[in-house]
Amino acid sequence: MKKWIFPLLLFCGFINLSAQSLLFNRATSEHTIVIPAQPSEMELYAASEMQKYLIYSCGATLPIKTEDQTDYTKAIYIGKTNKAEQVLKNRDQIVEDGFIKYSDRTDLFIYGTKGKAVLYGVYDFFETQLNCHLFTPDALDIQQYGFYVLPAINELKNPSFKYREVLYYSPNHSELYKDWHRLHNREDIKKNWGMFVHTFDKLIPVEKYYAEHPEWFSEIHGKRIKDGQLCLSNPAVLEELCKNLKQEMNQNPEAIYWSVSNNDNMNNCTCAACHRLDSLYGAPSGTLLYFINQVATRFPDKQISTLAYQYTRTPPKRLIQPADNVNIMFCSIECGREMPIETNPKEQSFVSDMIGWKRITNNIFLWDYVVQFRNMMNPFPNLHVLQPNLQFFQKNGAQLMFEQGTGANNKTSWMEIRTYLISKLLWDVTADVDKIIDEFITGYYGKAAPYIKQYYTLNEQAVIKSGKRLDIYGYPIDGIDSYLTPDLIRQYDSLFVLAYQKEEMPSVQERIRYLQLSLDFAKIELSMSEISPELSFFTIYKGDKVVKKEMVEFVNRFVDDCKKFGIENLEENGYTPEQFRDNVFNFISKSTIKNLAKGKKITLKSKLGIQYSRGGAEALIDGNFGILNYNQNWLGFHQQDFEAIIDLEKKTTINRISIDFFFYPLSWIFVPEKVEFYISKDGKRWEKVYEELYQNPEVLAKASIKKFEKKGIEKEARYIKVKAKAIKTNPEWHRGYGQPCWIFTDEILVQ
Repeated sequence: MKKWIFPLLLFCGFINLSAQSLLFNRATSEHTIVIPAQPSEMELYAASEMQKYLIYSCGATLPIKTEDQTDYTKAIYIGKTNKAEQVLKNRDQIVEDGFIKYSDRTDLFIYGTKGKAVLYGVYDFFETQLNCHLFTPDALDIQQYGFYVLPAINELKNPSFKYREVLYYSPNHSELYKDWHRLHNREDIKKNWGMFVHTFDKLIPVEKYYAEHPEWFSEIHGKRIKDGQLCLSNPAVLEELCKNLKQEMNQNPEAIYWSVSNNDNMNNCTCAACHRLDSLYGAPSGTLLYFINQVATRFPDKQISTLAYQYTRTPPKRLIQPADNVNIMFCSIECGREMPIETNPKEQSFVSDMIGWKRITNNIFLWDYVVQFRNMMNPFPNLHVLQPNLQFFQKNGAQLMFEQGTGANNKTSWMEIRTYLISKLLWDVTADVDKIIDEFITGYYGKAAPYIKQYYTLNEQAVIKSGKRLDIYGYPIDGIDSYLTPDLIRQYDSLFVLAYQKEEMPSVQERIRYLQLSLDFAKIELSMSEISPELSFFTIYKGDKVVKKEMVEFVNRFVDDCKKFGIENLEENGYTPEQFRDNVFNFISKSTIKNLAKGKKITLKSKLGIQYSRGGAEALIDGNFGILNYNQNWLGFHQQDFEAIIDLEKKTTINRISIDFFFYPLSWIFVPEKVEFYISKDGKRWEKVYEELYQNPEVLAKASIKKFEKKGIEKEARYIKVKAKAIKTNPEWHRGYGQPCWIFTDEILVQ
């Protein structure tokens, strides 16, 4: 925790500084912290926190006593004291986690009945009345006062959402941060949830049951498959699942919520019986509810949670609704973040689905996503949509909110301000966003605040103005015509220069540097697509690419600083900064290889996927190789074979031909099952010089690149033909079995 800030702040103006109005004066106080005669553990802790932070604020140490010891003329009453019960007339309006702050200018009451409510009230007093802020776990800003006049206070504060979790680093590594901002975290999940999402396979493990009971699992295209869902129309599945669920509950009887929910794939059962239920209820979610309601009936004292996710996101259209003890976990994974979901024309199906669920239940757990998971260090300008999205969720029945950041251990771009803002909004969805943002930037970045504020503002204004999709699985390259244009990047760089110049405190400069890392990451990624002369790893000397030494140093500094700041992964599935550097340097090495095909005429016989067509056919011979990011320097082809013909313009002795294909089954991208190379002198008569068959591994592995290469050809040719036979649909072992899949290629190299 950093040193708290101690400027001498006095309440000035025409104030009658009577002894009865002063809470403290020159490190002294006539007040006592009073707790109930038999205080709870939380009331004791809240009182000690009140005492501790008053010492920080004024230097005065107030004694802590129980209310049965004596009568107090001036007191801070913490918790359910008898005095509070007499004075506070609106206690019945408090909901779970809510609290009351009340002052008659002499006594102060902080009252909460359940859980950590009274502790929340204590922290709120310091934040609201004494202008103290916990920006991050290591940035506690405490204002010190010479004296403080206790004002009249009459506030009842209830949360906007019953459950409030931000799955980010700070709330999961600092109990103080979690409690100061009135959040829940992973430990609360463990305490309250017996099982948490994607539990079909946990309750009916395929390894245990498939061999003997394949009929318990999804039927797809007439086959029972392992990597799918359960057959929810089968009564035996219900019985076995309930038996196993009961055993789990016996091991954790205190848990309230138990997830009985679909696995993370699209392979729902299409057998005749399940199909009839889908048709009866008007959506696969109806079949899921048919099953879940039966489970819930057997466990009436528990909340049975299930997923409205992917194929179950759309609510049933008729004849069924969730039982009273069924919780719907509704997920926004498909939505863009460039504008509020409710008003985004592209997201009206999601809006319709949420409204549909609201019609049949108010028991909704909203699972929202607030970062860019595939490139976690990339700037992700979404602050402007956080409040309207949360307001929309609340209006449509969401009582529990799970805001998924980059996990409990990963650090990422904009992490600090995004966590801070979301925390405030989860408690009060109507809070003043501009005030919160200004409060954070001013307190956290010091004298550099105006430039940091402008940096955030420029990012968001560019996203809003462009209307381009801001995807949680996007890439920096997606922002080149919105918030990551070369011109804007130049402006961002200038702002960071000014920020460093204005703020000389080393600790604050460290914060600026951490924020700048996200911009550096974007610049490195964009430089691999040679976006502009500045955003390129190369200069051209006598027609050849020459590597810029300063760009190599730039990459090394980025990786070194990632290590310094504890950034271990750049992507949710694991992609270390060191791996990133290796990938970048591999790209640099390959891109300096001379290619006889570069700049020549190419004819593409295959149709490009519209969203993966940047650069067109010429991207196959532009000298820019792909990296472990299929959205950059790769061309995508959906459910079709590949064929391209290159005209070298004159007969040339050919020694080597190669082509790369991307492998990433998790995103339905496979390597072709056969690749062929042909050469021709006239474009009519072709000679096959290479053929390779390939078997894709049966794993949802991390991304990789497969090279097909023929060396030692030593033949004269003018035309080069490359053909690839694609896998058209996901194989049987894949979680998207039967669905159309892709092939991706980057560069055809001819030497």
